[in-house]
Amino acid sequence: MQTLAELLVRSSQAFSSQVAFQIKAGNSYRQISFSQTLELAKKLQAKLFELGVKKGDKVGLLSENRPEWPIAYLAITSFGAIVVPLDAMLTKEEIIPLLDDCGASLILLSQKFTDFVSGHTLENKKLFLDDIGHCPPEADPPLAETFLPRPDDVAAIVYTSGTTGLAKGVTLTHQNIVSNVLAVASCFDLGPKDNFLSVLPLHHTFETTAGFLAPFYCGCLITYSESLKSYHLLANMQETGVTVICGVPLLYQLFYDGIMREVQDKKLEKIFSGLFFLSGLARKLIGINIGKLLFKTAHKKFGGKISFFVAGGAAIDPALINNFDLMGFTILQGYGLSESSPILSCNTLKANKIGSVGRPIPGVEIKIAGTDPVGEILAFGPNIMKGYYRKKELTSRVVINGWLYTGDVGYLDEEGYLFITGRSKDVIVTPAGVNVYPEEIEAALNKYSQIKESAVLGSDQVFAVIVSDASQEEIAALVNEFNAQVAEFKRIKKFEVRKEELPKTRLKKIKKFELKKELGL
Repeated sequence: MQTLAELLVRSSQAFSSQVAFQIKAGNSYRQISFSQTLELAKKLQAKLFELGVKKGDKVGLLSENRPEWPIAYLAITSFGAIVVPLDAMLTKEEIIPLLDDCGASLILLSQKFTDFVSGHTLENKKLFLDDIGHCPPEADPPLAETFLPRPDDVAAIVYTSGTTGLAKGVTLTHQNIVSNVLAVASCFDLGPKDNFLSVLPLHHTFETTAGFLAPFYCGCLITYSESLKSYHLLANMQETGVTVICGVPLLYQLFYDGIMREVQDKKLEKIFSGLFFLSGLARKLIGINIGKLLFKTAHKKFGGKISFFVAGGAAIDPALINNFDLMGFTILQGYGLSESSPILSCNTLKANKIGSVGRPIPGVEIKIAGTDPVGEILAFGPNIMKGYYRKKELTSRVVINGWLYTGDVGYLDEEGYLFITGRSKDVIVTPAGVNVYPEEIEAALNKYSQIKESAVLGSDQVFAVIVSDASQEEIAALVNEFNAQVAEFKRIKKFEVRKEELPKTRLKKIKKFELKKELGL
């Protein structure tokens, strides 16, 4: 199986009567089965054909997370057209240049985004996701041989600016995406028994592959959350029996903070600490995790059926993973980029080394550039992108002889586990030629209760932007305390205290390029 068209047909037939997608509507859940998914996809393809969409045409997809999004994605790509998933949090002024850059011939969107194409050439070349179910019956059939996609055909153009501020269209082929789906699926024992709660934006490649395509391939149910509010997420988990969530570190930090607030409100700190101690002792002495028994209330809060959580998109504090582990919850950290469809490595239930981002997934090779143990991470495999859309020069600097130069810095340990230490562009090189990794300093600063978040910047010396409600003098004392504990080259030379949250991407990565520009660094 090498194309998304094959994936769609295979899963729809293998799990025909199973529910593929659901979302809460009123007091119940609106459900779409695997067989209905194929039927709706074919209807949409007939409509695309009627509207003049041809193989290789670009079709924009702009919507909040909902069952119609994956159906549209599968319909477009299986038709031989190229899907352009767009960030629903962007403004019209940010969306239009992306549509123009890719030359979209049609856009599928939710009613709420109608104004986004008002006055644009796509105003009369749009199709609402709400109307998918009302498309005419499948024509017989629009899918001539010339429409069916081949493995090396481009399936998606994913625009990503991340923390750099420069929008780039990552072109991913059917083989790129499907190879990643199959490799990831082989690492986990997933099936119709599993229910994924989808919380991350579907346009992001991490959610597309790990939260949509891999579960769909395995016959899992995917539940779309009502909102990102904690009470809605917990209600969805309890009502539907969620077993897996793919999320960013901030989500799990919010979950943990919520548990700790409840513990403090009920004045159960001593009991909670005692249970933590017992769980840790059992793990150490007999190698068994009894957290699920000791923390039944917490498990019930999450619906009682969680198999594991997946963390991606940003670095996660190993201490947070360990605390969840003591409560009987497993958080599996992985690593990847949009340019690699996106997953390169991951921990699994059978091989989980806390602090690492796991071993390379099947079919992917990872090595470290240069001769030093720590260096830029390079990746090779069938999931590496075809290139950046209409940016050959930039592509040639990032993909060399098939190897993706990730821009991330890290090392492989003796067991083959990958550890990320920072971004090559963010590394601060002191006058003495010593490398300073901002993430290490940020992790240490963020452990202080008075500090909400921080960003470490600089070219030859350490400059920290600290978000806190504390006074300048209080933060200065904390900085001095930190400096006294680290080597001289890691010490913070200058800092700035702010009250407002730092600018972030949709996956909650700090936009350091904005801070550097603002501060003139």
